[in-house]
Amino acid sequence: MGHALANTQYSKTTTHEERPADQLDTMYRSTGRQLWASFYAFCGDAERASDALQESFLRLQQQDLSAIRNPRSWLRRVGRNWLRDVARRTKRSALIDAHLPDCTDPRENASQSCERSEIIETVRCALNHLCEPDRLALSLRYGMKWPSSRIAKTLGTTPQAADMRLCRARIRLREVLLQMQPDFALSAL
Repeated sequence: MGHALANTQYSKTTTHEERPADQLDTMYRSTGRQLWASFYAFCGDAERASDALQESFLRLQQQDLSAIRNPRSWLRRVGRNWLRDVARRTKRSALIDAHLPDCTDPRENASQSCERSEIIETVRCALNHLCEPDRLALSLRYGMKWPSSRIAKTLGTTPQAADMRLCRARIRLREVLLQMQPDFALSAL
């Protein structure tokens, strides 16, 4: 019995060795950034989006690539399912308290820095109230600094439609922000 188990483990190992690592590496380089942006738009947490990206590629590595018709869609589905599982295990408040890199200007005083942090947190919370395509479009434009043409490719639409999506998403974000905090400074928008 131990011999049969050893053969099974060996066959799994040889299957992984036969898979071209270059194919996975190329796939990661070509789709990793877009998938991360999609995961970030889905969960609003940069670290969790990176974890979802890593988890989806680890699971892809364990699959027979020839059996997967569209690896990018498969990766996206696996990553989102993983994020849903994580969200189920954590409280909603943990999603809102997502990590943001320190964006403060060293010339700001403490009150300006505090005000900036409050604005960022309010916007993040408001983003969670938007539909996923709106969050994705806004994240790609303002988080990743992507042009409309690249956003359009990700959304599967034209650059003009992507611009319209961004315009409407900004309007909806503004409405949510004003509903959450009617005294929210319009200059911050």
